[in-house]
Amino acid sequence: MKLYVFLVNTGTTLTFDTELAVQNVADLKQAIQTKYKIAIQHQVLVVNGGECMAADRKVCSYSAGTDTNPIFLFNKEMILCERPPAIPKTTFSAENEMELKVEESLMMPAVFHTVASRTQLAVEMYEIAKKLCSFCEGLVHDEHLQHQGWAAIMANLEDCTYSYQKLLFKFENVYSSYLQSIDDIKLKLTHLGAAVSIMAKIPLLECLTRHSYRECLERLDSSAEQGGAESEDTENEKSAEAMLSPEMLNMNKRSVLASFCKSVEYPAVDGRVSEKVNENRESSQNPSVQDSDTSVELKENDLPSFNVSLLDWINVQDRPNDVESLVRKCFDSMSRLDPRIIQPFLADCRQTIAKLDNQNMKAIKGLEDRLYALDQMIASCSRLVNEQKELAQGFLANQKRAENLKDPSVLPDLCLSHANQLMIMLTNHRKLLDIKQKCTTAKQELANNLQVRLKWCCFVMLHADQDGEKLQALLRLVTELLERVKIVEKLSNVPQMYCLAVVEVVRRKMFVKHYREWAGALIKDGKHLYDAEKAKRESFGKLFRKSFLRNRLFRGLEAWPPSFCTRKPRRFDGELPDISLSDLQFLQSFCPSEVQPLLRVPILCDFEPLHQHVLALHNLVKAAQSLDEMSQTITDLLNEQKASNSQASPQSVTTPRMEIFKDLCALLYVLQVLWKNCLQTVLMLIHLILKQLPIQA
Repeated sequence: MKLYVFLVNTGTTLTFDTELAVQNVADLKQAIQTKYKIAIQHQVLVVNGGECMAADRKVCSYSAGTDTNPIFLFNKEMILCERPPAIPKTTFSAENEMELKVEESLMMPAVFHTVASRTQLAVEMYEIAKKLCSFCEGLVHDEHLQHQGWAAIMANLEDCTYSYQKLLFKFENVYSSYLQSIDDIKLKLTHLGAAVSIMAKIPLLECLTRHSYRECLERLDSSAEQGGAESEDTENEKSAEAMLSPEMLNMNKRSVLASFCKSVEYPAVDGRVSEKVNENRESSQNPSVQDSDTSVELKENDLPSFNVSLLDWINVQDRPNDVESLVRKCFDSMSRLDPRIIQPFLADCRQTIAKLDNQNMKAIKGLEDRLYALDQMIASCSRLVNEQKELAQGFLANQKRAENLKDPSVLPDLCLSHANQLMIMLTNHRKLLDIKQKCTTAKQELANNLQVRLKWCCFVMLHADQDGEKLQALLRLVTELLERVKIVEKLSNVPQMYCLAVVEVVRRKMFVKHYREWAGALIKDGKHLYDAEKAKRESFGKLFRKSFLRNRLFRGLEAWPPSFCTRKPRRFDGELPDISLSDLQFLQSFCPSEVQPLLRVPILCDFEPLHQHVLALHNLVKAAQSLDEMSQTITDLLNEQKASNSQASPQSVTTPRMEIFKDLCALLYVLQVLWKNCLQTVLMLIHLILKQLPIQA
């Protein structure tokens, strides 16, 4: 078993050990370079169907490599050569000597030696006929494989054309959408310029970046103590110096410009936007410089003042991609996507597609008919070989008969017959040589034809690859521009979002404070009420647990009330920045007028109804406690009266004092009943209030 690789340029079959089938394609290319001197960079391996073999895949993963379905190899160096590949002409030994040998044999006398010599010549002509036929079959087979190789490369070209068209269609759609939104993009960039001027005037609250700011200052202190000595922290010191303004380094802890980095000056790309960005940066820095001139020396342990604008903070988030760089890149991309540049390129791409679809080059007209005619030649060649075989066998039979007879009288007729048969075999030999010449010429012509077409294919595919790379780059450019525009849009909303977020944090902190106060008061009274009811049910349960009436007349006395408002709510909003109402008032003092409407003190939800409910619940709980105490007092008095009555003699005379005491006990009993009814009413009111609490909240 061998691994077959077919070189389409020359129509040559290359064979390799089957061990390469289990190795990578890169190993096969190396073997081709070693054995046949074809450089790896000039090799293109394709299988039937047009799939190009990948260097990192196994050779056996492709359904190719047999003698009838080989791997097709294209030599790019040979394709780009000016001269077409030469098909080697093969000449067999004694191929052109047959006519001379036949003439010499015809001149020989009619003797036994002549019969043997002519028989040997006939056998030799038959052997040459077999070789010629086999050679012609190989030539025609190679031409069929060349045709298959061309079909494979055309299938690959179709795949490339489809991918190229798909990429072009995708870019045209994206670019068309971009052209429609170009005015909107310019408007967004203009809005960013206005937003930058606002952000430069908005101070950044220190509490929002306190952690990173302190770290920056600590790195500055450590670098100052080391006195510029080289150490392992050199890189960190450089980053600290890059994050802090030069004024901080020169001023020994004086009032510092608010910036974590020194802004880099770029050449203006667009006058309206870039100049505004630079202008705003200067306006954000100059106040700090003036302050530094008038500031007094701070104590050694004091930290520099925090004076950072919102624009400064944004500029250090993605160094060196600050706002100015973002704007510059947007305008640079827009200039590269100018229709005056892109439209001619798209026209070239459409022309490339037309070149890829050149049917005159893709289809080799008449090739199939030519191959069919060659197949017919091979069939006639096989018939000639069979005829030569029969004639050679006749020579052998006559020689054997003559040797057996040993009669010289038959030699003249036999030699005459042999002479005629030799002339027939010579004619057949000439026909075979002619077929060989035609097959060789046909293969050379096909190689020349393929050379022109492969060169065309190579150039159009190279052009398509180059255009495809440009399309990919332009597609990335448009995509990145649209992504930057989204960032621009977000940055334009930063001043509004910053102010709204500060107000929202303050509002939430105020809400958390009031909410916890309300919840704490509600839980305190609710838990007391729940615990009191729980204690009463427990005491009654102990008394009624062993009663005969349990679960007979009085069902459901084992139930417990569900807990409600007995636990504190979980903590929430614990990760909010430490922004206070004073910070909001600070922003109101320094922010420009454009964002002042957004910095109003937030209005909380009305907690007054909730507090009223809590107060009512608190009063009801106290009333319930008073009722319980009074009910217990009345019960104790009645028990004492009952005990004293049972001890008195039945013959005792009723005194006015005793009558008054009896009337008082009766009155107390009535009051006890009234208090119990009132208690039930109070509990019903509590229930109604608790049902209404979620609605009011």
